[in-house]
Amino acid sequence: MDNDSQRSDRADSEPAHADRIAEWAALGEWLESPPLWHKVDLEVLQERLGFMGRARACLAAAQADVIAEISRREGDAVAEETVRRTQKRSRAGARKAVKTAAQLEWAPDVADKLADGAITPEAAGLILDAAGETPVDHDTLLRAAEEEPDDLFRRTLKEHVNERTSQEELEARRARQRRRRRASISEQDDGMFHLFAQLDPLTGNRVRNALLAKTDQLFRNEDSKDRPTSPQRFADALTDLVCAGADTGLGTGDGNGAPAGVELIVLADYDQVCDEITNARLADDTRLTEAEALALACDAKILPGIFNKHTGDAVLGRSKRKIPPWLRKQLIARDGSCIGCGAHHKICQVHHIRHWKHGGATTLENTCLVCWRCHHVRLHHNGEQVTRHPGGKITIGPPTNTAGAERSSRPPPHGRHRAHPHPDGAPTAPGRRATPTESCHQPPLPTPIPSRC
Repeated sequence: MDNDSQRSDRADSEPAHADRIAEWAALGEWLESPPLWHKVDLEVLQERLGFMGRARACLAAAQADVIAEISRREGDAVAEETVRRTQKRSRAGARKAVKTAAQLEWAPDVADKLADGAITPEAAGLILDAAGETPVDHDTLLRAAEEEPDDLFRRTLKEHVNERTSQEELEARRARQRRRRRASISEQDDGMFHLFAQLDPLTGNRVRNALLAKTDQLFRNEDSKDRPTSPQRFADALTDLVCAGADTGLGTGDGNGAPAGVELIVLADYDQVCDEITNARLADDTRLTEAEALALACDAKILPGIFNKHTGDAVLGRSKRKIPPWLRKQLIARDGSCIGCGAHHKICQVHHIRHWKHGGATTLENTCLVCWRCHHVRLHHNGEQVTRHPGGKITIGPPTNTAGAERSSRPPPHGRHRAHPHPDGAPTAPGRRATPTESCHQPPLPTPIPSRC
């Protein structure tokens, strides 16, 4: 940077520095001798509230500098203990403060904006955490953080990260988030219980939708003259969902006790050139990995539809029903347990051997019992296949081209070429003609929406 540029920067910073000194002086007077608040003009109160917000950001930056210096001299453990002792912070809060101080050292542009009071400490933390997950454009995010309140900026940041995250990076990030999931329940001194949970985005959306649907149901049944508070209603909804699920066997796959209105809306784009579904996401723009989209398509009640974003025209189909109870009982009698690992049938799901979207029927011959891990990890993620052996036994194993094996109809991952081992379709057993449904060249899907398996 040349001398002229340095002089220009100093000239620009001098008025801002003078304004900050004036703000601190005004706040100091209030702290030393608080006024009678009801006698202060509203405009003055609003002005001083802005001063306090910028002062809070400046203090957060200064605190980070002090913590970082202690860490350099004595180490992170001593810095954490110092924060905990001097500020009465929890261990988790002290650890977060030390982490933030270290992050700001590696992001001087964020630290400068925070020290100037231009962005809030919360916005700075969001940018720093996002930068730790994926490369982000600091300048773009800092401009948005200066103009938007934290709740709007959170959405802006989410969209920014989605745009800069590839499918492979998304899968890796989701795996890290899944590993960080945790929940705990502890009894407090007064006998009350404290419940805490941290969930990955997909699970969190499902839980939130279930809670919202249940709270709406409770609200409609309440006495209008004696309503609980919103947090109390959420506690009641959580209790009803957990306890009712335990009492009715919720989660066993039979559909009993499932609350109404807990649907997740999954949006996706259809690439006509590549003939594949892309950019699967929830309604709040939470991106889904391929495995998550397949899991939702298999477990959910699907309403297929095509929507042209340019014309606004929509074509909707009918939702597909889940496995009927009588068929599940027959599968339990035939398979007994998960065909992949032997898990108890109570925790098993029903899988279409020939996938629904490829014309597979919901029949005893085309379905089997699999646990969640075998279903979504082995079959959908790893691409293993269901094989029917002589005598009727069904197993899961690596892909095979041997005669008599049931071929998996899982579409190849994005970016891989479809294999066509036979020019006219899939290989068939000796002495047997291939039927149209066995061809590798499947007819195009009726709707570009992931279907259940």
